[in-house]
Amino acid sequence: MRRKGYNLTRYSDDWVITCRTKAEAQSAMQNARKILEKLGVRLHSKKTRIIHVRTGFEFLGFKIKQGTRPLKLSNDKIKSGTRQGHMYTYPTQKSITHFKDQIRSKTKRAVPLNTKEIIAELNPIIMGWGNYYKKAHVRRLFLQLKGWIVRRIWSHRCKRWRNCGWKTLPESKLYKELKLVNLTSLIPSIASAKASLEKAGCGKSARPV
Repeated sequence: MRRKGYNLTRYSDDWVITCRTKAEAQSAMQNARKILEKLGVRLHSKKTRIIHVRTGFEFLGFKIKQGTRPLKLSNDKIKSGTRQGHMYTYPTQKSITHFKDQIRSKTKRAVPLNTKEIIAELNPIIMGWGNYYKKAHVRRLFLQLKGWIVRRIWSHRCKRWRNCGWKTLPESKLYKELKLVNLTSLIPSIASAKASLEKAGCGKSARPV
């Protein structure tokens, strides 16, 4: 397909061809069918389709699409570099649901573990999922999930959803003392800013006495 001039991205048997026009996409589909038929393989009819990037498509757990919503701020006021019409990637809803299901299974109120043990169970899940998606457009999503995970831990500790866990088990203790992985801190820009602040702080505290 690449020798025929198509822009193909492939991982194992999952692949995407990006085209400039619908006619080019239809031609790519026909050529793909011919090549695969020679190999004794057929395209999956339900998973193979031609779609416009404004609608978006799913690939390897990501939703990839072109932003269409008008931005509320002017470009000079947006520090993240976001621009209208740019391409964005998000975790698919299926992946988000699976992640939350994993967290739920570890934080059920009947789980016979203490908070420190539960955090030890949660951290590999949070770290793995967060590192996979940390370079996508996830700042708001990670912030929401971060708060939700904390509430799940409080709910397990207090055996009810509405509780005063923030008094007995504040977030500062969860992250600093019990070493809960902070989902938002995995985002490269946030991690870099945090590292810079910590470095500056260390520089101030290292004064001769």
